[in-house]
Amino acid sequence: MRPALPAASDPGPLRVAAPPMALVALVLLLVAPRYGPHWDELYFGMLPPRWWYVDQPPLTVWLTWLLGRVSDDLWVQRLPGVVAAVAGAFVATLFPRALGAPTSVQRLAGWAHAFTVYPLIMGHLFTTATLDLLAWQVVVLLVLRACLGHPHALLWAGTVAGLACWNKLLVVVLAAALLVGLLLTRPSLLRTRDALLGSSVFVLLGAPQVLLQLVHGLPMAEVSGGLVDEQGDLVRLVLLPALALFAGPPLLRVWLSGFLTPWRRPDHPARFLLPTFVLVLLWTFANPSQPYYPVGVLLPALAVGWATPAVADRWSRARSRTVVTANGVVACLLCLPVLPPTETWVSAVSRLNPTIRDQVGWPGYAQQISDLRRPDEAVVTDTYALAGAVHRYGSSADRAAVHSGHNALWDLGPPEGDEVLLVGEDAVARRGDFGRCGAATELDTGPVVHPRLEHVPVLHCVDPVADWATLWPRFRRLGG
Repeated sequence: MRPALPAASDPGPLRVAAPPMALVALVLLLVAPRYGPHWDELYFGMLPPRWWYVDQPPLTVWLTWLLGRVSDDLWVQRLPGVVAAVAGAFVATLFPRALGAPTSVQRLAGWAHAFTVYPLIMGHLFTTATLDLLAWQVVVLLVLRACLGHPHALLWAGTVAGLACWNKLLVVVLAAALLVGLLLTRPSLLRTRDALLGSSVFVLLGAPQVLLQLVHGLPMAEVSGGLVDEQGDLVRLVLLPALALFAGPPLLRVWLSGFLTPWRRPDHPARFLLPTFVLVLLWTFANPSQPYYPVGVLLPALAVGWATPAVADRWSRARSRTVVTANGVVACLLCLPVLPPTETWVSAVSRLNPTIRDQVGWPGYAQQISDLRRPDEAVVTDTYALAGAVHRYGSSADRAAVHSGHNALWDLGPPEGDEVLLVGEDAVARRGDFGRCGAATELDTGPVVHPRLEHVPVLHCVDPVADWATLWPRFRRLGG
């Protein structure tokens, strides 16, 4: 199947996508400074630039560090997320365009993508998943282009996927799923020179981060395993409903059509989408650390779905616009800090979008720790978020004093003195490593918090029983 040629009056892809791109950029910039940084954003802001971290590749940290040299303002730190969301809306319009759909359908795909749940969440924050979503979209689009008779697109797909390994290694799962999907639907495409070149570039670019993980004993697997232990059963239970929520429940028919219509037509260039999605879904059931992993294939199906007869012929233009608008309004309320962060509102919305919960309260936690810390006393927290909160909101003395054994912060080294304020259950559990400890208090973390912040005990401890080179490995914790 080849798409129809664009009409001579075709305004061009960027012009088609400009309205949703402009509006989502404006909305995200307006809400970027509201509430506060996310749990992960606090962590990234504390890390120095390095070639490798135990729990992730370095690209997101590098960008966070660079922007931190420009400004500490939250809206500046979140600019990459805004750019990724804008680019994602543009990429979404290119799927129906590649399939020969008219301009109105292309623009509708851009609006639907820009203002549905998961892209809004990722556009508001700046985490590793933000750039990963865009990378998955681009890789899937390039594979679609290859299936439309442009095999050289596989070289670019391998290049983008290889570069994406420097941000998040989850793209390896996508690459494996796409390989199987093409074997089932377009095996001849895998025998081309471009497929070999694309695979080679992918391996060449992605290998350094994979090898660093292997050399260090796959610490990311331990981090993922910790998340599975904490929430694996819940992720399996809510995975399918969560995916429907991420893509927008009113758009269910659209993305289902984006999977099923191509699959039923042996000549359809997007036929590989369904087996690719199923494989990523099965992998997520087997490794249920987070429920959002398959969204990077689901959203391209949403874009393709607008160009299918089941949607284009049966939904009028007015109905499509109404559905997309209604979905967008509700998505903005659920995903963005639009309303004041009252306890009632944060409690209600966090049941569907926990990232809202993870953006409030940090200045207060940092102030409590600062008030409890005695002069010349170091601070050791058991979560990178609390350490990041002290680093962002504390005094210069507080920032110099804070340490954590959580993930990559452990590599920054231990305290130096004999007096330590232990913060958090895992840190307090090391009280036996000190000659004397006295209870200080428990942090007041409020009624709506991350599960690891529901109870945060604090201890003043002195006289470590050994030097810090001996004790520090006992404080190490890999996990979410």
